[in-house]
Amino acid sequence: MNNIAFIYDETGEYAPRDGFEVVKRTNIAAIIKYQDEYLLLQYNNVNYSKSLVTGGIERDEDMKDAVKREVIEETGYIDIESIELVDCVNISRFFVEHKKQNREATYYPFLVILKSKEKIDISSEEKNEHECVWVKEKDLENTNIFDNHRRMINASRRGE
Repeated sequence: MNNIAFIYDETGEYAPRDGFEVVKRTNIAAIIKYQDEYLLLQYNNVNYSKSLVTGGIERDEDMKDAVKREVIEETGYIDIESIELVDCVNISRFFVEHKKQNREATYYPFLVILKSKEKIDISSEEKNEHECVWVKEKDLENTNIFDNHRRMINASRRGE
């Protein structure tokens, strides 16, 4: 495990842009599932596809701790049953509109199973940035999701 499953270069409006800094990051991607639903983020002020919960890993932070922190910060969901690495580590290159920078992100995807939809309130900054959207597993194929995120979700579904 931890071999690179794929390298993904965004195209179109999310493609890296000339004249902007390239920031390399090591990120987690949380594939959050409750029963037959997956949680995606819909960004409010930019025209993004729906997204997994993603985020950087703090210095000296364990990856599973980063997953838990990002899930709670960005969604408020706290009743986590399990967090398991998915065999689909990837490198993705894209433009981050709300940060005005190009990214080269190495994603470590984790399947996060919730016991319930118990949650706490999230910060007003997070609320202003995005909303949480639950999508039934049967509707994933027809949902507008970033392609690299779809590949990580599909890898998690094969591994269940």
